[in-house]
Amino acid sequence: MNKPAHLHKLYILFPLVSIFKSLAPAWILIGIQLLRGRPLEQLPWNWIAIGVLAVVLLAIVFGYFQWKRFTYQLEDSRMVIRRGVLFRDERSLYTGRIHSMNIEQPLLQRMLGIMQVRIETPGKKDDGSVLPAVSGHAAELLQKWLRERTQTASTGLAGAHYKTKSEDQTEDDTDPAAVSMPASSSGPVPHADAGIPAGSAVQPDVGPDSGQRSNAASDQISPGELSGLSSQSHDQEVSRHTLMQLSNGKLLTAALTSPNLSLAVAFIGGLISFADNLLPDWMYDTLLQSAGGLSYGSWIIVIIFALTLTWLLSGLLYTLKYAGFTVEQIERQIAVSCGLLEKKRVLFSPERVLAVTVKEGVIRRWFGYAEVRLHVLTSSEDKTFMLHPLLKKDEIPALLGNVVPQFEAHPITASPPRRALWMYLVWKLVAASAAIAASLSYFGLPGLWSLLLLPLAVLWGMLAHRDAGMNLTGKQLTIRSRFIALSTRYMRRPHIVSLKASASRMQRRKALLSMKVNMFSSEASESLRGMDQQHIEAVWRWYEPGSHARRSSAELQEKIITE
Repeated sequence: MNKPAHLHKLYILFPLVSIFKSLAPAWILIGIQLLRGRPLEQLPWNWIAIGVLAVVLLAIVFGYFQWKRFTYQLEDSRMVIRRGVLFRDERSLYTGRIHSMNIEQPLLQRMLGIMQVRIETPGKKDDGSVLPAVSGHAAELLQKWLRERTQTASTGLAGAHYKTKSEDQTEDDTDPAAVSMPASSSGPVPHADAGIPAGSAVQPDVGPDSGQRSNAASDQISPGELSGLSSQSHDQEVSRHTLMQLSNGKLLTAALTSPNLSLAVAFIGGLISFADNLLPDWMYDTLLQSAGGLSYGSWIIVIIFALTLTWLLSGLLYTLKYAGFTVEQIERQIAVSCGLLEKKRVLFSPERVLAVTVKEGVIRRWFGYAEVRLHVLTSSEDKTFMLHPLLKKDEIPALLGNVVPQFEAHPITASPPRRALWMYLVWKLVAASAAIAASLSYFGLPGLWSLLLLPLAVLWGMLAHRDAGMNLTGKQLTIRSRFIALSTRYMRRPHIVSLKASASRMQRRKALLSMKVNMFSSEASESLRGMDQQHIEAVWRWYEPGSHARRSSAELQEKIITE
């Protein structure tokens, strides 16, 4: 059993940094008062200096006790984390339940040259499984410890896996011919999944980049830190190679072709609110009065300028988030790292991927590009990881074959019939009509320009109807839909939690059904509207577990929910 190990000593400064971050609004308010002309002599500088000194000393003392009381201990089958100054908290993380061990480097840790280790376990969404300050060398030793334990567990479970393989195939590998899509929807049957047994643990093995490690003095493990680990570990070569790395040119192209207007608008709204507090009242009122007197042409120029600014700002935020995007394969694990100011590396097992989403933006679709995202079973709230931000569509099958071979990029073989077009038009026309009514009531005669929303809504609905569809091949269900961007999602039957079919009375008369597929993760769930009834019935038969018998249409109708 190893002795308890402490975090990096720079963790002592964390409470002090947290206090200064929480006091940032106060510093901003003081700066605003100074800009408004308040003399510096009127401020009680002596008391301010005493207060700042007292806060710094108290924060450092508290940080020392917090560091002293924060330990983690490595045992044969678990890691024990103990923390807390006034109230003690002890958490045991068993290796068999650890999904992954990710190395992150937020801005503070990046400035201090240390790492943050996040341990993903089922059902844990708080910070109790996070080591916020460790050296690069300590992070590598932690991953080596976990890799050795999980390799032992995988070896022990291998025999049981092969013994039960035939039983699993009987239950899960339903004959694809018995559930094939009607007419032209049948296709090649993918091979059976080859992977780790369901009960085996993951094998995380990824270390921080060599250029991001602390200096030799910081990386040196003290006698009490991870003692005994090196003597128990045997050096072994780790199979790792880079699958892809995004160049600067492709990063710039991806940033400019994927505008995130919501982020940019929120940022500009924050700037406006900040300007309201920063600018003098007379100046702010003058700007508002000047804006009210602008002509329609001037407003068009202002809108174009604002859209251009938000587009550029969105590209900047995208570049900061995905700079240095790299995907590596480390033994049987996939590591995705990116970030300029806040570097993050996510490590996951391909067997834990629930679904794959291929998203084609409006601009990217013209040039044949798309982005690929993975929905991974993990304990974190963010369960969607970027696999490639900018990729040619014809290169997607090869990418999936290298990273997640259990998924295949099947083409869409069943689409909504023409009699379902009204389902894609009605709500868009209702929204456009409401916007037109509001515009006419507020702007009057100039609001007639809003009538252009009607043909745009019709075009939007027709495109959504044309691009929707599905494919059912083997154990994989593919659904394609469009909101603004075109989204194609690949899902496998073992990861589907429930399947719901619904129809209104009008849809029943036209033999149309809608379907919703619920996955383990709500972000990976998908729905499809206005499909022919026989296609949804084929999905129902395909989803029925452990049975090859077909149900009649009357029995399936009993399961359909009438809206």
